[in-house]
Amino acid sequence: MHRTLPLIFGICSAVLCYGQAARLVFDGTGPALGQHPYVVFNPDPDLVTNPGAYLVIGNSNANAITFTGSLTASTPIIKSEAEQNKVRWATGTATGTYVLPYSTGGWAPDAAMPLTVAITTAGSGGAAPSLIFSTFNSLGKTTGGPVATGWNNNNYRPSDVTHMNDMPTGSVNNSSNAIDRFWTIDASEGGYAYGTRPTVNITFGFDPRETDVNGGNTAALYTTNNNLVAQRFNAGTNQWYDIAPLGTQTGNTVGGVTPSAANFFRSWTLSNKNLPLPIQLVKWEGRCTGNVVELNWTTASEQDNAYFTIEKSRDGADWAAIGTVEGAGNSSSMIGYGFTDHDAQSLAYYRLRQTDINGTTTVSNTVAVGCGEGHGTAIVNAWDDGGHLNLVVSSTTDGLFDLVLMDAQGKVMAARTSQLIVSGTTTLRLETQPIATGIYVVQLYNAAHSMSRRVHLD
Repeated sequence: MHRTLPLIFGICSAVLCYGQAARLVFDGTGPALGQHPYVVFNPDPDLVTNPGAYLVIGNSNANAITFTGSLTASTPIIKSEAEQNKVRWATGTATGTYVLPYSTGGWAPDAAMPLTVAITTAGSGGAAPSLIFSTFNSLGKTTGGPVATGWNNNNYRPSDVTHMNDMPTGSVNNSSNAIDRFWTIDASEGGYAYGTRPTVNITFGFDPRETDVNGGNTAALYTTNNNLVAQRFNAGTNQWYDIAPLGTQTGNTVGGVTPSAANFFRSWTLSNKNLPLPIQLVKWEGRCTGNVVELNWTTASEQDNAYFTIEKSRDGADWAAIGTVEGAGNSSSMIGYGFTDHDAQSLAYYRLRQTDINGTTTVSNTVAVGCGEGHGTAIVNAWDDGGHLNLVVSSTTDGLFDLVLMDAQGKVMAARTSQLIVSGTTTLRLETQPIATGIYVVQLYNAAHSMSRRVHLD
């Protein structure tokens, strides 16, 4: 499919016009290669020459993409090997079982690997709420068959993923224990974002060849022992393992993947359940209960953990310790902790400082919580990952804000309007590749509120 010719099903465009009940039907009854239709996205991974293609399904019904026959290794349907090649399905407030008939592309013989997303509880809010899908392996950064380093997912991870680190140490690249493929299932993209994300049950189909790319993966990654589980990356906390791995492998699928709406983030992979991607803090949150702030956190494992220090700030810059909680020392099971702040009359920022028995400390992400009239919205973190500015916003209410990046003279360098900020934590991303290195100011504002922060772009 040529990237300049969008195929739009279920809505009118300058190219095609169909009714809302229109369907995209693939006849897969012919078992041999070439006996059935299929869609090929532009395989070029370069964002300059391939800024991306959308296949837009404007029909919210689960049968808007339909295939006949069976999805076998000889019936590839949708071939796509670049993150920016996307299927946008305008699922809206509907429920049902949505099947994306993906297959590997460019690595003969092509293999079917359908992605199934069952919406069990409908999402709500947003102007045109949609689920947006893409998938790619190491071909997304190369051409032809996977390169010798195709097993190393750290070389081609999704744009919101910052590492592929291991569970025990959190510092070693653990790509050898992850399949050579990523999926994105995005309920929060720009103007298509849900206000409240739906609850889903996901089944990932995969090609077993991608578990042992050029011999670089761990032997136990894909065996008859069904070791594969699903993990998603939380860009807000910079973690793979802030919840336990999900799902169960059966043959060439991992199903029963049921994140809550709050834990439904965009980037996914499959990993070895015996050595998954990093495990640290599973949960860290705060909420106003009456006139006090209740802070709660959970660890999935601990090694030489002496204690936690709860730190508080009124401005996000100056911090003071307000209490300590003893750690478990060493543990391989989930442990929950809590702390109550009775001085909670206005918005404040909280973080955890964890101290090992040898005195080494690590600091958690920041949460903003408040009781009374002072609560609101605040920028709690911002960083440049080399191509995008990532902005973490904590809020006690939902709202729409405009996002602007300015230089020191006030010149607007980039902007995104009507960004949805939800109650809790929201991560916004702004492309920065064309912008020179330096100090800039990012501003988030609407008619009632305005906030800004200085950022350094690398």
